[in-house]
Amino acid sequence: MIVYLLSDALDELLLIGGSILAGLPLPITALQILFVNFFSDSFPAIALAFEDGIDGLGKRPRKLARNLFDPEMRFLILVIGFFSSAFLFFLYYWMIAAGFAPELVRTFIFASFSTHTLFVVFSVRSLEKSILSYNPFSNRYLLVGSGIGVGLTACAIYVPWFQNILGTSALPFLWIMGALAVSAINITAIEMGKSLFRRKNINS
Repeated sequence: MIVYLLSDALDELLLIGGSILAGLPLPITALQILFVNFFSDSFPAIALAFEDGIDGLGKRPRKLARNLFDPEMRFLILVIGFFSSAFLFFLYYWMIAAGFAPELVRTFIFASFSTHTLFVVFSVRSLEKSILSYNPFSNRYLLVGSGIGVGLTACAIYVPWFQNILGTSALPFLWIMGALAVSAINITAIEMGKSLFRRKNINS
């Protein structure tokens, strides 16, 4: 849960900070950030409290005493936060420079940011094992929580009442596929980071 929440906060900080330094309009508004943090992301974060212990934390007390910010956790936080925010920033910069409608671009960034945090949570259920080695959907609370988050994000993009409040616009199908592709790229980066530390532990 710590990796999930801190990487999310770092993602927001770097994405917005980079845009300010580059002199660009903010890629995501304050209301959109609040919507993601307090509505979309809160359900998966709560669901992580019902984890069965994929990493065997309950059976290995030694793990409970490990430094919460050991090298692996710091690396994964940076991977999720810095890599994803840098990737989104360059997408944002390119789309603005290419002349796409700013409202459409901001909605794409919002959708990418929201879906990224909703799907990455299935990868960070375990910091030691590959997502391919366990059933990422075995936590039904997490599955329901992420489903609610996806539904809320869809409402924010396509329901007129939410569009007026959050400043979003309906995204074409290909743009939604692009937002999902961002999530897939970030999950791949996380899994590569986990694999790197697994190999390091085997060799040490």
